[in-house]
Amino acid sequence: MNSNLEFIKSLSGHSGCQLNLYKDNGTFFLRKDAGSSSYNHRLKKQCAKQKWFKIDSVKTPKVLRYGYDNNNLFYFDMEFINGICMSEYMNQIKIKEIVDLMGLLFTSLPIKQSVITDKSESIFKEKILSLYKTCDTNNQLILKSLNKLKEFNFKNVPLSACCGDLTLENIILSSSGIYVIDLLDSFYNSWMIDVAKLLQDIDLGWSYRHQERNYNLNLRLATAKQALLDNLYAMENGKQNVITIYHILLLNVLRIYPYAKDQTTILFLNNALESVLNSINEMEA
Repeated sequence: MNSNLEFIKSLSGHSGCQLNLYKDNGTFFLRKDAGSSSYNHRLKKQCAKQKWFKIDSVKTPKVLRYGYDNNNLFYFDMEFINGICMSEYMNQIKIKEIVDLMGLLFTSLPIKQSVITDKSESIFKEKILSLYKTCDTNNQLILKSLNKLKEFNFKNVPLSACCGDLTLENIILSSSGIYVIDLLDSFYNSWMIDVAKLLQDIDLGWSYRHQERNYNLNLRLATAKQALLDNLYAMENGKQNVITIYHILLLNVLRIYPYAKDQTTILFLNNALESVLNSINEMEA
């Protein structure tokens, strides 16, 4: 690393990585590096994804450089976006602005560029079967959810570009536009994966699990959820798409269980499974 660079502070790292803020000749940038050599391969894929990823009306921070540090850990530097994450902004956003923003995010999804592949069913089934081994199947709610997923046909999940972790925390609103950060490699790339991740926040409240949610925040999240669902239902085969996305959401929640350590998160996951199962049952009725 250049000795003239000024270290500012460490930020919360995600997905097995470290994230640090630096200043270089008055310009801030972020450095994301692998927390271990075993994560090098995944971080390289994330770096490559951030370089090529593009969806209409939404930007990603530019990758400035990449390489290996003295410990042979892969890193990449990216531009620092000065803005507010949507999870924070949701506390003060105007109701009409929520509808417009959800519409903008939805129309930015690469739906028209997506294609149906004959591999989606087997890929999803393999992922579901792996969760039988890593999740506590003595928990009847988990077992019921896994069996529900095992019975579902994922053949209509299209292949497309995908952020991989489109939560409200990873959407940054700035004076220069809307950015998505923390792009992740996924076991399957589809715009439906991104919509499910968004619903994980605006329907289930994942980003708010460690804080009290007041009436104003709940109203804004409910408005965002309805605006997103309205756009989905307006699609051809809209209802089936929503049912499929909620099955992906169910899968997302189950994938968190093996990493959940604190009781707050475990309680959140239990409530989330019940909520998603009820939503699916209502849609399928």
